[in-house]
Amino acid sequence: MSLNQHVEQALLSTQRHLFFRFMAILLLCLVLIEVIVGALFFYDLYHVEKKILNTLSVEYQRILKFESDDKLIHVLTANPQRLIENNIAAFSVTASQPAQFIAGDSELPSDLNFHAYLPNDKFWFTAFIFEPYMAIKMQGSVQDFGLVLDNQARYPSAIRQWLMTFFALIILVLVTSVFIRRLIKNTMSPLVTLGEQLDKLSQGALDSFSEPREHEKKDGLDVINHSVHLAISRLHHVIATMDTTVDAIAHDIRTPLSRITLASESALLSAHQGNEKLDMESALSDCAEYAEQASNMLTALMKLNDELAGKRQIQCIPTDVNDVITRVAHWYEGIAEEKSITMRCVTQPGTIVNSDADKLTQILVNLVDNALKYTDSGGEITLTSSVHNDGHVEIHVVDTGIGIASEHQDLVFKRLYRVDPSRSNIDGYGLGLSLASAMLNNIGGTLLLESEPGKGSTFTIRLNVNP
Repeated sequence: MSLNQHVEQALLSTQRHLFFRFMAILLLCLVLIEVIVGALFFYDLYHVEKKILNTLSVEYQRILKFESDDKLIHVLTANPQRLIENNIAAFSVTASQPAQFIAGDSELPSDLNFHAYLPNDKFWFTAFIFEPYMAIKMQGSVQDFGLVLDNQARYPSAIRQWLMTFFALIILVLVTSVFIRRLIKNTMSPLVTLGEQLDKLSQGALDSFSEPREHEKKDGLDVINHSVHLAISRLHHVIATMDTTVDAIAHDIRTPLSRITLASESALLSAHQGNEKLDMESALSDCAEYAEQASNMLTALMKLNDELAGKRQIQCIPTDVNDVITRVAHWYEGIAEEKSITMRCVTQPGTIVNSDADKLTQILVNLVDNALKYTDSGGEITLTSSVHNDGHVEIHVVDTGIGIASEHQDLVFKRLYRVDPSRSNIDGYGLGLSLASAMLNNIGGTLLLESEPGKGSTFTIRLNVNP
């Protein structure tokens, strides 16, 4: 089974897991909502019924107060419909005799314990749910009267309302579950794409990955997918660069190693012909020279890799750019004179920056060395400094050498790259500019190039005064 299939199965399992968890939480919330809604329905019904009972008792108590007990009995028996509609029965209550039914809902038992159903500050839930009846007492001049409300008669109405909300919520849950399932699937779809990419990666198909488009809108898991895609693309670029670098190293080191082999074989052959001492000395001298070339190349590559990896510590101290320019120009004056090249320095005051003086010196050495290699006799190399109002200082290395075509200007900063590989008479390994660029990047600077074939090149080191 491929990695992609494993990822798809894992995602399907995760989707089901998330969906079931969501549905469990949703159903739990539904039950809680239904309990609250049911309680609200019964609570509202309790207050409505209690209000009706209190309204009737106040009205009947007024009759008892301003008229007589017989008048109330007449009113109740003459118009019992009002009591019947509200499931209420009227009783006469005396201390020595059981309650006597007068009018109203005849389905209520006549022998009920009237005093047991008086509210007496009972909690509403107890008075309305656990007790089948609710009563209220009225005082007459001769006897007392009571109104008894049948709570159970109201339960079906409340339950119907509760069931209506329950079924509505069930439908809402079903509709929501469809959308949630689709939402989870769409949300996790980038992980399916990621699984496909990892499957290709496990099969070594790095070439199928292109640079992700930055302008695409990314949110949620798309950000992870984009990040992994970007990391894989960079990995592909690193591997491709590594392959190119290894090929270039193998090609450049092969030359000194081949020369060492030829010198050794020549010395051994001469030993059989009687010229052992002189030939051995010459061969050993050549071997030492070629071995030193190979060692220098590997040292330069290790230094470049350390700079690219950020392993070398940076010492940020106040540095006078003019001092660096003057010192490097002084070092190369003799070499320039030997090649009949004029070297000039044009500095501007106030060029103090917070930077690594040693790294800045090495960068400038690499640029001047490169300018000397590609400038013919009679040419000129100029080192200048300038201060800008936007808070940065620039060092310019201007030569009148062979120049660099526009299609090569971005490539000259890559390791082991040479514009013209056929110019084997030029010393070096094609690492100077890439090392200078890496070092300058580490100290927060920028290396720029302007060049035109046949007219020369201008390398610009741009440094922030306070990086």
